[in-house]
Amino acid sequence: MVVGSLLALAAVLLAPSAAAQPEVEANDAINATWQASGGEIGPLGPRQGDVYRVGDGFAQDFARGKIFFTPQTGAHFVQGAILEKYESLGGPADGDLGFPTIDESPGRAPGSLNVTFSAPDNPVIFFTPETGARVVRGAINAAWDRLGGSTGVLGVPAEDEVYHGDLVSQKFTGGELTYNLEEKTFTTVPPEVAGQLEGLAVPDDPVSAINAARRAAGGPLGPLGKAEGPPEPIGANGLVQKFAGGKIFYTPETGARVLTGQLLQKYESVGGPAGDLGFPISGETDGGFATESRMARFAAEDGPVIFWTPDHGAVIVRGAMAAAWDRLGGAAGPLGAPTADQSENGDVITQTFTGGNVSWNRTTNTFTTEPAELADQLSGLEVPGYAGSESTAGPAAADTDDEGRFAGSWWWLLALIPLLVLIALVLFAVLRRRRGGGEDPFADDYDADDEEFGGEPEASYDGEGTPQPVPADEAARLFGDRYAQEGLGALAPHSEPSLPEVDPWSAPIQGSRAGAFGPAASAGAVGAAATGQGFTAPAPEAGPDFGVEHDVVGAPPGTAAEPETAAEAPMSAVPDRGAFDTGTFEDDENPDDVDTAPTRVIPEPQAPPRRDPLRDTGRHARIEDDEDEPQMLRTAFVLADPNAGDEPPEGYPVKASASAGRFWAPGDPGYAEVQPEIWFATAELAQANGFQPGGEAGSEDE
Repeated sequence: MVVGSLLALAAVLLAPSAAAQPEVEANDAINATWQASGGEIGPLGPRQGDVYRVGDGFAQDFARGKIFFTPQTGAHFVQGAILEKYESLGGPADGDLGFPTIDESPGRAPGSLNVTFSAPDNPVIFFTPETGARVVRGAINAAWDRLGGSTGVLGVPAEDEVYHGDLVSQKFTGGELTYNLEEKTFTTVPPEVAGQLEGLAVPDDPVSAINAARRAAGGPLGPLGKAEGPPEPIGANGLVQKFAGGKIFYTPETGARVLTGQLLQKYESVGGPAGDLGFPISGETDGGFATESRMARFAAEDGPVIFWTPDHGAVIVRGAMAAAWDRLGGAAGPLGAPTADQSENGDVITQTFTGGNVSWNRTTNTFTTEPAELADQLSGLEVPGYAGSESTAGPAAADTDDEGRFAGSWWWLLALIPLLVLIALVLFAVLRRRRGGGEDPFADDYDADDEEFGGEPEASYDGEGTPQPVPADEAARLFGDRYAQEGLGALAPHSEPSLPEVDPWSAPIQGSRAGAFGPAASAGAVGAAATGQGFTAPAPEAGPDFGVEHDVVGAPPGTAAEPETAAEAPMSAVPDRGAFDTGTFEDDENPDDVDTAPTRVIPEPQAPPRRDPLRDTGRHARIEDDEDEPQMLRTAFVLADPNAGDEPPEGYPVKASASAGRFWAPGDPGYAEVQPEIWFATAELAQANGFQPGGEAGSEDE
């Protein structure tokens, strides 16, 4: 008793669950339809397998047909020629007919059979032994029904629908129907029946339009192939459906358009519907070129076209180029097919074609062509989207604002700015040359008062044109940078602009500026040439010679006596720079004019004195020789010979590492362990060139 109650309760609880399973519902519905048709002795015959899923529903096979089921359409059987037609078009899984909504049954015409399907455009497969199974759907089906269907004036369908651009046509045994998808109008054969179709409501939903476009492209067996999901929203009011071989784009304004292959790739490379081409307004059509070609048009105002050929791929033609190309006959005309996208050069747009090229000047609204005689045919051509195409009278035809002021393209005035800047620079250079006493070969050096380089305020000239003194350390720094700029090459860490109004040759010198070498310098960089302009210092008598021209830092014999310190050295004591440039050293013509005061005032008729690169040491300090010995030309440093061991060259005892930016003088901790890259004459010279005391070799600072 208890067991029986439990079993009954379980049956009640499990029954709704079983009934809710789709497979169970489908099996029950299909079985009921099969039994109603006669079961095993009916037209379908015995079962062949179980119920299985197909598309959004279910199906079961029988000996002479199939039964299809969805909860929305119910279970209906199809067999024979209609089943073959249905499955040849993709059936419920890959086709666009949907599921059958009635069992296969006789039509009104003698000997006919038909099945209707669930797609939104109300398709029907109609069969007669004479015509076979034909699909009638959409606008053609609506017009056929209005004219009496299979028993009306048109009779039964004799062929399937065919597409010619925006025209879809179908032949019947008694005539023909044609519908214009763009204009929404019918034409008929016989023509007198077209009047009966005025005002006819035609199914025009997006899914039906996309399905029609797919069929026009060949359906599942065409280039689009299998559908990859349902239509999806794109843009403000558009849809796109993806297929294995392409896409269909749809808006109510443009209709459903197919793009595949390189045409689709080009379209999406410029943004697709989100780009400036807009949605396609035509599907792919034959381009009309002498060889294989395809093309599609788009909705943008300038009438763009994407044109494809095997030789040149997919190319965009638009605006003035498209207008001219169309006027000249398109790809079938003398220009032929486009070979590349248009290019712009200022106001001129140009595009090349297999038969020549077209150029358009947007300012004058004029065309030039190659061959030249084609230009005559473009006279007066209106360019899409060109505001000036109605009048090219000049500024009078330009846009004005509400107050009548010129509101045209004023931005061209910006082009004057670089010209004005160039003129100002030229004037500045001329004035500097005049005030500096001649051409300055170091005119690219930096202003000494540039805050970026820690400079001082510039010196000025008095009312009579006499240069005022420059602070000694500033002149030394300026001279040193010039010297490094001219001779060191890769050794100088930067190039810096110069003082335009300071005459460094008349200024006293004190101090020096380090920085020719530094922690960032490498051993390779140290090998760059370092010379004075037009002069190469001889290599020292001792030490290795690697063919490098070194900085001249000594003083030649026969020059004026040196003051005690560099700060006391008058600039008049240096030889004329021209003598230095030729590699000779001569005393001043007027040695009595030497002014040993810290500030030198040059007489008006005399040109400003020149520096002596052997004494005026900036970035590279000089070497003081023994007063009892003849003074020889010597360099601040020499490069270490990796094969010479650790023995210092004569006169260069200070070791330095360019990679570490450190130096070690004899007696310094770690001196013996350091492998030198550079030998300096003194520790002062090493420090003047930007090196820091090394400390112990191998320390973290090294």
